[in-house]
Amino acid sequence: MSAALHELSASDMLAAYRSRQLSPVEVMQSVLDRVAQWEPQLRATYLLNPQGGLAQARASEARWLRNAPAGLLDGVPVTIKENIATRGEPTPLGTAATELFPSMTDSPAAARLRESGAVLYSKTTMPDYGMLSSGCRAFTH
Repeated sequence: MSAALHELSASDMLAAYRSRQLSPVEVMQSVLDRVAQWEPQLRATYLLNPQGGLAQARASEARWLRNAPAGLLDGVPVTIKENIATRGEPTPLGTAATELFPSMTDSPAAARLRESGAVLYSKTTMPDYGMLSSGCRAFTH
């Protein structure tokens, strides 16, 4: 692989997993290293879960080694916006005015990502109620 791991497309990752040039664990660790490098300046993550991401990546790696990927995105690291419900995690809806309590279920989008084997390792921040087109965040949680 000539491109840096954090620059690979999902298609490139999946091809590298299939050919065993890369593992989901290597890619996830590269992504987490990149997040650690930039997150202090960007403050773009909400509920960053490195351990959970690595655990999901290890499970994906085991599936790839058995030639039995869970779905079309197995091992691809993804983030979703904080307003998308994920089981067991709070959904702040982009505002500090929301009472934070764990969601009982995944939203359909999160459920489809999990079913396809995607590695959900973080939620990303958003402006109040998602109303600013710039994506700038007016406050921090």
